[in-house]
Amino acid sequence: MMKKISFAAVFCALAMFVAAPLAQATTVTEVQAMIASLKAKTTSVVITGKAAETKDRPGLLDKLNEASLKVDQAKFCDAVAKLNDFKVRVNALIVAGKINQDPAVGTTGQELLADADATIAALNELQTQGGGAACTF
Repeated sequence: MMKKISFAAVFCALAMFVAAPLAQATTVTEVQAMIASLKAKTTSVVITGKAAETKDRPGLLDKLNEASLKVDQAKFCDAVAKLNDFKVRVNALIVAGKINQDPAVGTTGQELLADADATIAALNELQTQGGGAACTF
């Protein structure tokens, strides 16, 4: 009887291990791909106004380039700060009605914010994988 219980316990534990999804660590390459995707969306999003192509879009892209550089330097919290700056600018464009908010037209300001949040979450995962505390801003 004891052998049957032990076998059942081992079998159950093995089944749980196989059935459970394996946790995958976020990598710098994955985060850089997320930033590259965010850059592409920022390049294509409709921004209106006099300063759209001279100040607004270049300013957003500068923040993303700075975040990418910080990731390459393994300064993940600094990259999070740059992405938070990006989000502040996108929010300002949303409030001013200068950035697309219609999904039928293409990328929206809300989509940029959601992608930035996902990238920040991935950066926080990288930060904690390295033994540090999650970035707070």
